[in-house]
Formats: sequence, structure tokens, C-alpha cells
Amino acid sequence: MADFMLAEKEQFAVSLLPWYRNAMYKNEDCAFFEVAHILFFDRFPPPPSDPMYQPFHTVEVWNSQFFERCSLRSLNLHIQLGHPIGKSCINPHRMHKDGFTVITSHGIIVINLDFCGCSSVSRPTQLLRARLFPATMIEPQTAAMFEVLKLFQLLTFSSKVSGFEFYQCLSRLTDNLGDPPTDRYNVFMRIVWQWRHIRAMKRFGHGHDPSGVGGTREGECAVLCPACPHPGKNLPTNYSSLPASQAWIYSLFLAIDANFRLKRLSASNDIRDPGLNQGFAYFVEEKKYKEFLAVTTDLVTTEPSTCSNYDAVKLANIRGGNGVSASGVGTIECAHHDMKCPVSVGDLQLGEKYANMDYLYFSSIRNHSLATCVVSYDIVCQWTCKLGASAMAYPNGVVDPNFHQTGITYLIPKFHIYAHRDECQYKYSFNFTPHVGRTDGESPERGWAAMNPVSSSTKEMGPGSRRDTLDNHFGDYNWRKVISMYLLLLRKAQEAIAMRAEHVTAFNEFSSSLPGNATTAFSKQIWAYESGQSTQNPYEPKLAAESQAKVRLQLAEEVSTAISQDDSLVIHETVSQNVLISQGLELQDQQARLALNAKTLGGHITEHQQSQLVEHRNRLQCRIAAWCRVQELYMPAVLPLRARAENTREGNVNAEHIKLFLPSEVIASIRLDNQLARLEWHLRYSQVFDHLTELQRHLLVLSTMYQSKDNLSHGQKSNTRSVALIKNIQGCVNYVCQKYRSCRSALVALSGPLEETGWESLVQPLLDADVRSLKEGDNTGNSEGRRQLLWIWSSQQTSEAELTEGMNEALQIEWCKARARAQ
Repeated sequence: MADFMLAEKEQFAVSLLPWYRNAMYKNEDCAFFEVAHILFFDRFPPPPSDPMYQPFHTVEVWNSQFFERCSLRSLNLHIQLGHPIGKSCINPHRMHKDGFTVITSHGIIVINLDFCGCSSVSRPTQLLRARLFPATMIEPQTAAMFEVLKLFQLLTFSSKVSGFEFYQCLSRLTDNLGDPPTDRYNVFMRIVWQWRHIRAMKRFGHGHDPSGVGGTREGECAVLCPACPHPGKNLPTNYSSLPASQAWIYSLFLAIDANFRLKRLSASNDIRDPGLNQGFAYFVEEKKYKEFLAVTTDLVTTEPSTCSNYDAVKLANIRGGNGVSASGVGTIECAHHDMKCPVSVGDLQLGEKYANMDYLYFSSIRNHSLATCVVSYDIVCQWTCKLGASAMAYPNGVVDPNFHQTGITYLIPKFHIYAHRDECQYKYSFNFTPHVGRTDGESPERGWAAMNPVSSSTKEMGPGSRRDTLDNHFGDYNWRKVISMYLLLLRKAQEAIAMRAEHVTAFNEFSSSLPGNATTAFSKQIWAYESGQSTQNPYEPKLAAESQAKVRLQLAEEVSTAISQDDSLVIHETVSQNVLISQGLELQDQQARLALNAKTLGGHITEHQQSQLVEHRNRLQCRIAAWCRVQELYMPAVLPLRARAENTREGNVNAEHIKLFLPSEVIASIRLDNQLARLEWHLRYSQVFDHLTELQRHLLVLSTMYQSKDNLSHGQKSNTRSVALIKNIQGCVNYVCQKYRSCRSALVALSGPLEETGWESLVQPLLDADVRSLKEGDNTGNSEGRRQLLWIWSSQQTSEAELTEGMNEALQIEWCKARARAQ
């Protein structure tokens, strides 16, 4: 490429110079690279046909050896405003001797500029008519071309380049030899700020509004999601009176989340930098927001969590500190189409407090008088406990008088839900909730991935300019979603049609393999639960041995008692020893799930699937990094191990392969507090029985599916579908076996140093020959009278009644899940 460029220059110099023996000047920025004869300019520019009529282009002069740069200003070129090209002004007002600075897309140019003095048109108006945006309205000395402002706005949307970086590029385009032009960076940023605001007002019809900009209502300058329900716009007139069987079609889907990368340092304040958008787009009106927070500090208090995994969810979200005015932003988004809602974004002062998120939530739904709504939040199990009481205590005007929670369904995003306790995973799951489709509730995470790069520049801004800048980026993000929505909806519709046919067929075949009275009973139970007539969740297993949750509760009580007797045991204010180990096991389980998903996708992965996989890896990596920082307080000996692992690995390691260095993994190589190892022992020991119970359920369902295939599936088509169903369930069996074996290996590593004995008889090695259903015969050739019950079936349940009850429950849960997939 360099050789080509050098050859082009040589060819240019040799071929053009002989033709223009008297040539002295050339236009470096002209597309034709034409060398012109020497020209002397007076006050008036040459006619438009002249190739030198480019007043902002760069000119080079031949000095008998090479072309060197000069300016059109040095040639006495004057730009006359207020008159057509070639016409003179009888009363020109020239700028002073320092000239007029113009910021263009190819540099920062100083020109001789003459204003028109023969008319009453103001100087800023003359500049605007020439498509030059003035820096001030009184005696402007600097302006930016509309072209460069459009270029910067689109460039910062696409690449998230900062204004400083863009201006430095223009400065180097002007002179790249160490002699930069006069600094106009602050002026340029002020112009950009005004330009974006005026353009937003123009786009949303306020350029000629009789009420002016001051008449703009809150949220009126936001790009709305065209596929979401908007009363008075895209809903039938009778939508509010429709029965529940039809009203769900017009449900509003919202997702709540916070981003702690979009923080703001303690620079400037709202008095010096109040901003131009006063709640006109996505950020709430700051004054009302601050007044609300000032009076609600004591109304909403954070109480101890009732979800055992709550700290695991929030561990990565502890932010704030000295020198930070805003620790991040909270937002409410369209959960279906990943678009920011109007007046639904606000700054967070320290962490994700309920009062902040409540205000944003009530602000976003204030203009939606919908009968049904689905709200997704990663801590919904805690947040909704006091939401109703808080709504009644908040000042007037914050909560819509028509607000009620009866028509609102609260759920947890699909990826975040695995960090919650089992009860939450069944109660708040998108997968088990009717009328939500394939919504995952993770839309804010995808939006943050697009917005995070801009945080490097916005964190240094004042409060008002930062909010206006983020409003501008949110608007572009929404607009790009709008123009590509038809492709998204088409792809999702095609996928849904194909998958629905597959899952409906699978559900019908599964139902036909069960006794008629069983499916009738299952249908009654799930219908009663979904209609609100029963609180018994048919997706939640009732039969289990001493579960990990019970052991966690017992360990938490023991740690609480120990801390009350000796407060020196408190190393971290929110994460105790048992919580640390519990979170580590949860992270390990999430790693296993993510690894399985990545393996399932294989090599033929689509771009959409690849983006989702990368997003999941990024979120898991953030949680692991936060957990590791706390682990180093309790287990400082892992620091050299982790450093050694990072130094020896080549390239980046995916989140699912990051080693956590739990006590069972390092107890043989480092000195370790036995209390941590014993905590992991108790949790692992309870885990293996949970895994055995889960394995039993899957094996019972697998046995039933084999029987159905043999008795009812005839023909190639039916057999193919049956094989696909069996393959899916077999995958679940293999995954549970892997978890059991991993858990038992940890017990083996811990048992020696802890001197634990007698457990091997109950927690035996799981061989492939042991993974069989009760209905399957063994391969030893023993008759029924000599056949022995496999240990996996005798470790917890011994009576035939218990086994029958467990089988019925397993079939019921699997039938309900198949029904949910079909719907």
C-alpha cells in the first residue's frame, strides 16, 4: 500500500508539472488534484466554475523544490456572507485581523470573513444561512460547519469516539507537524451540545410549535418502541374491557436493571451545568428526582434478604466511593425489543437502592393505563416485598393513582434466575409463565453492552451535559432498533412457527404416553395454579432429601451465633464465610451450564447466538471477578496460585473455564482455614443428594418415553420425533451425572484433611452401569428374584409408595414443562 502511494505521487509530479510550467498552486483537498495557475484574490471570490473556489480547502504553493502548505487567507481571499456568489456588498463588515475560525471536516481553518452590513440580518443568522453554526450569538468569532457536526454525531454513535479524540483528529488534519491551530475544543463541545439539542427538538416537531421548547412535555422527545402497546396510538378502543384470554396480547413488557459503568466523577454540579433536556427524553427530570430522594431516604429501608442467593446476585453491583457523584444509572426498558422507555433513566448515588428504582419504575408506567404488565428484575423477589407499601407512602404525583399490582406479573431474567434459591426459580421463571413467549428479560444487558464504551468520556462530564449526551446515545440506540425491527420480528416469527410445531407435537406424544387420568389431573393442577385458584406450584418438586437450602440455613445460623460471640470473625460486611462458599458453588454451577450451552451450539453458531453467548460470558466473568476479590480476604493464599495461573495461560480464558480455587481444589497444596473447608463439605454433601433426586426424576421420565416409543410410535416420522425427545432427556441425565461426579470428587478431596469417614457407603462412585431406571433390567443375567436394587434408588427412598409418588411427581413436572414449551 505504501509503495502504491509513493508511486502515485511520483507519477503526479512528473506528469502534471510539465503541463503547467507556470503553475504555482494546487488544491490538496480537491477531488481532481488539479494544479492551477497563480491567482491573486481581491475581496471577491472567483466564479463557481473556477476549480480554486473551495474557500475551506487546503492550498499548497510551489517553492521551486516542492509544494508547501499555505492558506487561502494569505492569498487575500475573503468570504462574503449575505449575498449570492459573485455579488458584492456595498457595506461589508470585516472581521478583525485575527480572522474567523471555521471547524470543518478536514481541519480547523482561519479565513477572512465579511458580514453583510447592508441589511438588518444578524451575524449569527448570516452564518446559519451559510450552514455554519456559530459558537456564540454575540460577535461570533468561531463556527462549525453543519457537515462536521453531522459527521461527529454519527461517528460517535457508531464508534463511541469522544469529542476530545475527534477534535484532536481535526487538529492533526490541519497540521501534523507539531504546530496545532488555535485551541477551540471547548467551543466545539459547546456547539455540539447545542446542535444535538436543537436537532432533537426539530425531529420531534418543536421547531414551529407555538409553545416553543418550553412547552415540551416529559418524555416527548424519546423514540418510542413501535411494537409496544401505546394507548391512543396502536391499541383498539376496547382494549381495557377485553377478557383475560385476550387482554394478554396487549401486555406491556418492562425490564429493570442498573449499570455501574456509566458512573460520573465529582466534576461540576447542577447549578453550573443544569443540562438542556429537562426530562424531555429518557432521563427523568433531575430536580423532581432529587427532591423525591431527599424525602424518601427513611421511607424505604433495606432489610435482610429472604433469598439465600441474593448476595450472589448483588455482589458485582456494590459501587460508589469518594470522588464519584453518580455510581451508575438505573433504567427501565422494553423487555421485548430492547428499547429505552421515556423518562425511565436516572442516576444512582450509591448502589441500586429501592427508592431510586421505584421512582424510575413508576415514572415509566405513568402514561400506560394497561390492564396487564410483565416486569422483569434480577432482584424481583426482594423488590416486590415492599413495593406496594412503598407506593402508598411516596409523595403525591410519583405513583399513578390507578396503579395496582393485581394485573402485573413479576419475573426474574432467565440468566440471573440461577443465582436465586430454588423457590424463586420456580415462582419467577419466564419459562414457566404463560403468555410471555420466549422473552428472556435480559434486554438491559444487551443495551449496556452497546452503551458501556461511551462511559470513558461521559464520566468526566458535568451532570447536565452527561445526561444530554446519554439521552442522545439512547435515542440513536432506539432508532437503530426501530429501523431493523422488521428483520428481528421476521426472524423471531419464523423461529417461533417452526419451534411451536415441534414442541406441540412432542407434547401431544408425551401426553398420549401417559394414562388419561394422569393428564387430566395434571391439567387441573396447572390450570388452578395459573388462574390463581391454587398456590401450589406444579413445576416445583415436593419430594426431596435434606436439601442444600436446609444445610445453608443451618450453616448461616451457626455463623450468626459465632459472630455474636466473637465479632473478629467478620472480615467482609456483607459476605460471611458460608455465603462466600455458597456463592462459589453457584458460580461453578453457572460455569457448567454455560459450558454446556457453548458445547450444544457447536461450530454452526449464528451471529445472534454468538452475541448472546458472549454477553452471558461477560456477565459471568464480572460476577467471578467480584467474588474473587472477596475470596482473597478469606483465602489470601490463593493469590499466588491465581497469579501463576494467569501468567501461564495463553490468551483470554472464557468465563466458564476460569478456575475458582475453592477449598476442595487447593486444600492439598496450601494452608487453609479448616472452617472454610468444612463449610464446603457440608454444602457438597447436601448437593450430592439433590443431584441424586434430580437424576431419579430424569430416569423415570426417560423410562416412560422409551415405553411410549415402543408402544405408540410407528413409522419413520413418529420414531424420529420420539428419538429427538429421548435425546433431550438423555442430555439432562448426562449433565446431572457430571454434576454428581464433580461434587463427589470434591468430597473425596476434602474428606482426608477433615477426617470425614463413613460417607462413602451413601455417596458411591457413579458408574455408567448405575444410571438406569427402575423399569430397566440389568445386564448381569440375574432373574427377577435375584436382581438387586441399584444404590441410586436406595440411598434416600426405600418404600414402594415413596418410589411411586416420586415417579408421579417427576412425570407431572416434565409434563408441565413440555406444555409450557408448546405454548
